[in-house]
Parts: sequence; C-alpha cells; structure tokens
Amino acid sequence: MRLPGFGLDAQARLMAARVLVVGAGGLGAPVVNYLAASGVGTLGVVDDDVVDRSNLQRQVLYGPHDVGLPKARVAAERVRATAPDTTVVVHALRLTAETASILDGYDLVVDGSDSFDTCYVVADEAAARGLPVVWGSVSRYDGQVSAFWDDAPDDRAVDYRDLHPSAPAGGWDESCADVGVLGPLCGTVGSVMASEAVKLITGVGEPLLGRVVTIDASAGSWRESRLRRAPHRAAARASSNAARRAGLDPGHDAEADAEARVEPSGAVASSGGRGAPPAPEGTRSPDVSADDLAELLAARDAGEAAFTLLDVREPDEHAFAHLPGDVLAPGYGLRTRQRPELDPAVPVIAYCARGPRARAAADLLVADGFDVAVLDGGMLGWELRSAGRATDRAAGTPRS
Repeated sequence: MRLPGFGLDAQARLMAARVLVVGAGGLGAPVVNYLAASGVGTLGVVDDDVVDRSNLQRQVLYGPHDVGLPKARVAAERVRATAPDTTVVVHALRLTAETASILDGYDLVVDGSDSFDTCYVVADEAAARGLPVVWGSVSRYDGQVSAFWDDAPDDRAVDYRDLHPSAPAGGWDESCADVGVLGPLCGTVGSVMASEAVKLITGVGEPLLGRVVTIDASAGSWRESRLRRAPHRAAARASSNAARRAGLDPGHDAEADAEARVEPSGAVASSGGRGAPPAPEGTRSPDVSADDLAELLAARDAGEAAFTLLDVREPDEHAFAHLPGDVLAPGYGLRTRQRPELDPAVPVIAYCARGPRARAAADLLVADGFDVAVLDGGMLGWELRSAGRATDRAAGTPRS
C-alpha cells in the first residue's frame, strides 16, 4: 500500500477480485502463492492432476508427503493456511469446452497450463466472455509471458491464437515432464505472471497487452516482441464479437446488427433513429464502450439522457470504486435473480469488473422486458480509459 500509485484503492481492488488459475503446476504454484499473499479476494484453482514426485523440483506448493494427492486441493490447503482471508475455490477437473462455464464466476484468468489443447480452450472461452488472460509457458531453459484480452482498448486486442494460430503438426505437445525444465525458471515466469495479474486487476502500471516477453535463463537474457492481430483475423473476431455483444447466435448477421447504436439521448436505439417506439419485449443492444458511456453520462448530467446504470458487483467492489449515479444489484445474474425495482421504460446499462457477470444479468433483464446494453470491458475498461487520459494530459498529448 506504500507503493506510489497503488495505495488503498488498488489493494481494495485486489480484495474484490476473482481470479481463476488454470494449472497448479510449475507456473500455477508461484502464481497462486503470490496472488494469495497479495490479497486477492477469491482464487479459483483448476487442475485434474495429482502430485508426482517428479513435480517437486519445480512445483513449490508441494512436498514429498503430498505425492498422490490432488494438486488443486493441496494448493487450496496451502493458501488457506498462509492467506486465510483469501477464499479458494477448488476445481479438480480438466478445463474443456464442456466445463468452461466455471469461467463465468471470475474476472481474470491466469493460464499456467502445459498443453496446447487447454491453452486454446482458455483463449476461446475467455474471448467469448470478454475476460483478460495472463499466459505463461516454460520449457527447458526458456519461458514466455504475455497478457491477452480480446476486448482490450486502443487496438491492443489479442489472444493466444494471434501468437499460435494453430497447434504444431503431428500432435507435438511436450511437457516439462517430457523435456525437462530449469526449476527456478518456473518461479521467474510465474512471478511475472502474478505481477501482470495484479496490474490488470488494479490498473497500476502498463500490462503486457500486445507484448510477449521471452526469457532465456541459460543466457540470462530477456527479450520483448510486439504482437498485433492480423487484419483477416481482426475482421473475423470483430464479427464474432459483434454477435456476442449483441447476445446473438454466431450465425446472426452481425454486420446488419452493427448498424444499431447507443444514442446520446440515453436510449439504446436501432438505426430507426430516436423516438422509435419501445419493443414489446426486452432487447439486447450492442455493448457500450467506455468512451460511449462517458458521453452518455455527460448527456445525462445535462438532462439530455435517461438510463439506469446497474452495478452487479459485490458491495465491497462497489464501495471502493463505482460509476456515478449507478444502482447496486449484488450478484444479480449469476448468484441471485433478485434485483432492485427498475423502470422497464428506461434503458439499462449493466456493468461488473470485466463483463461476464453483467452479461448474465443482461440476459435476465431482457427476459423481463428491459432494453439492456453492457459496458464493454467493465470497470477495468473504464479505469484503463481514465488512466490513459491522465497519462495523455500529463504528456500534453491530445486524445480523440
């Protein structure tokens, strides 16, 4: 809390955060340790493996007496013993497309898995939910770290498939158990991953979005590479995201739906313009960007807009940072169906920390006859926007 730019607010963000760590092995071990010690409020641990004696060289959560026990459960016991204020959720399973619904309860995913199959599942399922991912990999003397977020602002949207479009041919998928790894390298890479998670949660510092760090432990060198999404993939992802954000099936005509917009008047309107009569049933409108919301808030303050801003995060998250004039509905959408009394004639913009909880709330609101949009990127996107503008003002750089 004494760190410049960190303080109580950033610590409160950690306390309110829900982080899912995929893999409790060489990378997951330091990630779990450091995130718990840093004060992350809820940690989910996904791993379907048991502790093997060969793991002990690099997986520092475990000892010889843990051999044969489920890694996720042992990791949870260690956290509960050393960081009792952190809630640990055990997911003793393999993450697949069929089990990926567990991501819905989290704000951030840390991928320390050791298989291409799992990495692609994390990439696809996190992108479908608008969740950021901190990713790391180690093999022999080499490690890599990056941060992916399909909803990242400022043209920094990338995911794992932008780095590795497809798995290597021939089923090649060597693990540390197959080819070996320098044990301390796992600690180095895992610690960087934990730092990236803390930065994304708190908004402090510059995350590795669009950058990949490669560590050569043998040579003692660190190298940074830029990562940008290829134009053809950007178009494909934009179409997929438009359908997702509108709450539509992937086969829907996303290009036609892109004509819909959020009017400064505060009404979530179609291309028919202002004054169109409300639909008899609720509608799911395209996501509202942080810039759009800033304009809408200004219009509301001027009496030119009317909308309900609904925060579905928990009370502790709302207490330390929230948007002006919002209404709190803790856990609505995922944890509960209870919500405050709202006027169905007034459009709703729902938000949470990153987006998944707000999307679940939006589905319920649409079923109840509301016109609903979701804040794209959630509170994190809003804070990144605010931080970027503060940086630009300090540098004297105009920003559109």
